Amino acid sequence: MSTKLYIVATPIGNLKDITLRAIETLQLCSIIVCEDTRVTKKLLNHLGIQNKKIYTIHQHNEKSAAEKIIHEAVLKGESIAYVTDAGTPCISDPGMFLVTQARSLKIKIEPIPGPSAITAAFSVSGIDDGRFNFVGFLPTKLIAIQETLNLIDQQQKPTIFYESPKRVLSFLKNVVNFISPSTKVFIAREMTKLFETYYSDSAENLFRYFKDIPQELKGEFVIIVIPNKIKEKLISNEEITLLKILMKELPLKKAAAIVSEFYNSNKKDLYNIGIELKNE
Repeated sequence: MSTKLYIVATPIGNLKDITLRAIETLQLCSIIVCEDTRVTKKLLNHLGIQNKKIYTIHQHNEKSAAEKIIHEAVLKGESIAYVTDAGTPCISDPGMFLVTQARSLKIKIEPIPGPSAITAAFSVSGIDDGRFNFVGFLPTKLIAIQETLNLIDQQQKPTIFYESPKRVLSFLKNVVNFISPSTKVFIAREMTKLFETYYSDSAENLFRYFKDIPQELKGEFVIIVIPNKIKEKLISNEEITLLKILMKELPLKKAAAIVSEFYNSNKKDLYNIGIELKNE
């Protein structure tokens, strides 16, 4: 049997969110690689999966552990399932070197899709923009924090962060200081869990809220920063002219997508304008 590496998404909180393919893959693989054996064993016990070789990969042993695990798997013709503590692996976790190492050895790699905190939070945010950036965790040094937040303001795209409960207040304060107090922020806390909660307000108001109610600063946080100008941006005459030209040769949906990409505009707004132009 040739070695394969499976990148397996696991629940972000509610264990019922595990997919059938994820269960089948974890049952199939002899080797399971994870971040924290305590978290992964809890999931495996819940699924009734036993007798697996479980190895950990973290930021301090990523390279050496990945090489050792893959060498063993290839030698014995065993397959590997990589899981993170929660959600889709290789996004803000130490598994990417495992994938890079496997790819360099031409080992087949298959994703087993499933839960993702990024898309789950964005799907319930109500943000009227199909584009977003993902940063992961905000840097810890002040200069890097300022550069990151200034870039959000320049790019004018919703930007998604992970954050620990201990840093949520400082995160919001930095948004107030480096973007603006009125910057809209959407926060998802403890998604799919018992105390699942969502907040949507200005950075300043949310800072005051959590400062007054610190008991809610618990659990897992996904934060989306939404630059104010996203809603204020109007479609220019140049964009409308280009849209008209493209509509003569292309379907409206494609024409709107091209103009949106070129001018960094809202594709939905362009599409609606195109419908109005067709009806004139």
